[in-house]
Amino acid sequence: MIARLFRFGVVGVLTALLQFSLLYLGVEVLQVDSTVASSAGYVVVVIFNYLMHYSWTFRGKAPHGRTLVRYLVVIGCGFLLNAVFMYTGVSLLSINYLLVQSLAMLIIIVWNFIMSNFWVFRH
Repeated sequence: MIARLFRFGVVGVLTALLQFSLLYLGVEVLQVDSTVASSAGYVVVVIFNYLMHYSWTFRGKAPHGRTLVRYLVVIGCGFLLNAVFMYTGVSLLSINYLLVQSLAMLIIIVWNFIMSNFWVFRH
């Protein structure tokens, strides 16, 4: 369990770096709304995250079909949580988009680990 948690953390850090890079690129370079940029980045990192978790973190033995469907359910919930946090924090509360993304990410990380460990990648 400790090794799995460590691998989850490594993948999480790499995923976060990718998410923040895409968010920053979208907002600062492409001048896209922060919620749109965050949501688009989320879609991109989902692919990276699934492949890393399946092949390395949880060393998936369950068939991709079942695992991928479960993963997409969990990620879909995380996607909605992320969008709600970004919209609420940035548009309604006028909090800096990077701070809001950081807080949203912490909550979604906990959600993803619990669901991945006990449901998504279970044999």
